[in-house]
Amino acid sequence: MTSSLNTPDAGGLALEAVLWDFDGTLVDTEPMWFAAEIEYVTSRGAPWLPEESRSYAGAAWTTSGQAMRDRLVEYGADPSLTAWDVYDGVTDVVVERLLAEGAPMPGVLELLELTCAAGVPNAIVSASQARLIEAGLRVIGATDMFAAVVAGPMVSHGKPAPDGYLLATRLLDVRPHRCVVLEDSPTGCESGQRAGAQVIGVPSVVPLPATRGQLRRTSLVGLTVDELDGAVRAHLDEPVPDDVNAV
Repeated sequence: MTSSLNTPDAGGLALEAVLWDFDGTLVDTEPMWFAAEIEYVTSRGAPWLPEESRSYAGAAWTTSGQAMRDRLVEYGADPSLTAWDVYDGVTDVVVERLLAEGAPMPGVLELLELTCAAGVPNAIVSASQARLIEAGLRVIGATDMFAAVVAGPMVSHGKPAPDGYLLATRLLDVRPHRCVVLEDSPTGCESGQRAGAQVIGVPSVVPLPATRGQLRRTSLVGLTVDELDGAVRAHLDEPVPDDVNAV
């Protein structure tokens, strides 16, 4: 790619890729996660409230897994229990529920069809494990619509750090400033913004406050490639975050 960062390619789209969060953006899994976390922790003798699950929505698996692990140890679990043990156990429950009742978020499949038809690559950047993402894509019939997947364990620093989104742009060989990030949580929106992308926040179970430099929609229904391209063009004159060059 030889054009400058702030000059759209002649005759083409300024938009180079769409980077999707998975849980609550692509597939309706956030309620499954909340229920699975509560079931996992409380069945082992410790309390875990719905608002605690909501507070970790979109966060790195190390963050939520460690919080649940610490709670379990506080209530008598073996101290050798790790954050990964908890995260992996909760993932087992979510995968089972996802395979039984998973569904795409409204507007997802229609937008994927539009981006694929326009030749715009899609990638997933998620805190979840690859096995859960793969299960979700099979359930919604979108296994062939993504050029790259960045699962949570693939990066050292999860959301809100920008590492996952920056890795996705490297895998796709695109420029972060020319990408749109679709997210449903404040943590994920911060991650995409720190990566230098144009963020469009679409809330699912956690409210998204208005944030400078980010766009908001109530759903993905009706969103078009032209709108995504327009969002990137408007974004090109904004300064590139320091995180883009720091990772």
